[in-house]
Amino acid sequence: MITTEKLKTELIALFNLEGVLAEEISDDDHLFHDGLGLDSVDAIELTIFLDNAYGIIFPNISESEKVFTSIKTLQEYINMNGITDV
Repeated sequence: MITTEKLKTELIALFNLEGVLAEEISDDDHLFHDGLGLDSVDAIELTIFLDNAYGIIFPNISESEKVFTSIKTLQEYINMNGITDV
């Protein structure tokens, strides 16, 4: 099981969010636009990361859009669908 704190730390490292601390990110923060400020290129990188780190492959883009809503929705999806004992 992955915690939101671990996920935040992974996202900070993945996207080189310099000066951002995990405790400064709310579980309800959006991943894109006004939240972490990720863009469409970051979405591709996040999709690849989820496949490599947790064995998650999205069957369609609409599913990933729902999952990528916030830190919390992503964390819940990983815990329900991913390999989290790595």
